Amino acid sequence: MSFENLPKGSVLYIEAKDLLFMTPGSTAFRYPGETVDRTAGGQTYPTSVATRNNLIASNKDSLDFRRVTEHNRSDLSIGTNRIKQSTRMANGTLREFIIADKKTFSTSWSMLPSYRNETVDGAWGAEDLKTFYESLAGRASFRIKINTSESATAANSSTSNIYTVVFSGFDCTLVKRGLQPYWSVNISLEQV
Repeated sequence: MSFENLPKGSVLYIEAKDLLFMTPGSTAFRYPGETVDRTAGGQTYPTSVATRNNLIASNKDSLDFRRVTEHNRSDLSIGTNRIKQSTRMANGTLREFIIADKKTFSTSWSMLPSYRNETVDGAWGAEDLKTFYESLAGRASFRIKINTSESATAANSSTSNIYTVVFSGFDCTLVKRGLQPYWSVNISLEQV
C-alpha cells in the first residue's frame, strides 16, 4: 500500500495538538505523557506525509488544524438547526422570531485503520479520533475547518469555513482485530 496525494485534500480538519504523536519514519506512536513509543504495526510513516499533514515533531505540541483521514469515509452531512420562537397572535397569524441558525455535521468511516501510518493519506486514523474525543480538548468546544472544494495547500492556508463545535455524538466499534485493528467510527458535531 502506498500513500496517495488526494487532489482536494481532506474534507474535515480538527484544530488540536497531535495527541498521538507518531515519529516520522517509524511504525510507533506515543501516548501523551509517556516516554516510550508503542508499536502501531504496519508500514512506516513517511516524513513527507507527516509534513503534509502538519504532524511532524516540530509542531506536535502546537495548536494546528490536523487533517482527518478520507480512508473509507462516508458522505459528510452538513445540516442547519434553526433556533426560533413561534407564537400565534390574537388574530390567528403566526409570528416567528429566528434567533440563530447553527450548523450540524456528521460523518462516519467503515474499516478505518487504528493508526495513521495505515490510512491511505497518512492523516488521523481511529486511534487519533478516539484519543481526541476522550481528551480535555474533545470535551470542550473546539474548531473545525470544512474543505469543500479547495486543494490541500489552499485548504491549509484558508480561513473560511471554520466553525466552533462540540461533539453531539461519537461511536466507535471494533470491526476487525489483528496486527492492525479496524474500526467503524461515527461522529456528530454541533456548532456552539
